[in-house]
Amino acid sequence: MITWRQVLPTLFTVAAMMAGFYSLLMSAQGEFLIAAQMIMLSMLLDGFDGNVARLVKGTSKFGAELDTYVDMTSFGIAPAMLAYEAVLKHFGLPGFLLACAIVISGVMRLSRFRIKDPFRGQRGFQGLPITVNACWLSMFVFVAESGLFNTERYVLQSGPMAAVVWTCTVLFLILQVSNIRYAKPTKALIGFIPCILIVLFLFLKMQVAVAAALTILVSCFIYAFITPLFPRNADLSTILDESEDEEPEPTLRMP
Repeated sequence: MITWRQVLPTLFTVAAMMAGFYSLLMSAQGEFLIAAQMIMLSMLLDGFDGNVARLVKGTSKFGAELDTYVDMTSFGIAPAMLAYEAVLKHFGLPGFLLACAIVISGVMRLSRFRIKDPFRGQRGFQGLPITVNACWLSMFVFVAESGLFNTERYVLQSGPMAAVVWTCTVLFLILQVSNIRYAKPTKALIGFIPCILIVLFLFLKMQVAVAAALTILVSCFIYAFITPLFPRNADLSTILDESEDEEPEPTLRMP
């Protein structure tokens, strides 16, 4: 029997899906700033559903599965669509193949996550979470489209900055399907407040929004390339081996 405790967090999950779908529509119409904002808004709503579910004790296996489809739409397909429409389509076949790689790597990441991690990321991740590359792509397009630096999206088509952006993107795609262990970023409500604020800043005047976008980009780089260098208490594969007989707690979360 479905209760209001399960419906309430599901509403946030559905809202996250709607934001991801709206991002796709905006990318198709060339509204790249809005498309990037919608990806980040979807990420914020997707983080809320887990907090709400735990707060009202409404976690469920259905919610966890629904969350996975939101992740694929908002953080796999939507960023690929945004990157392709804004920049990659100008690269011809290589650009198309890179956009496909963004989607395929995301699918593989989420598929492995569903079958190999019974704790659904509550004890860390094996491979880079799909949300990192989604932030990376959407925020670079956002900055390039902002007009604050007297440049347009062409800065992502050629030159040193383009080389850095797309090289890191390829590395992110590889890290997503790697066995490198990543710690789980906190989604406790207190720790989540800065994330809420920084996403909301993206909807303020452009100077503030770009500052927020740059902060997100730096955070993505540090999380992807620096945090794995720090020692962990245990390897995720060891944790999973030791927990085969444990009953995982169903939860809503964002990989």
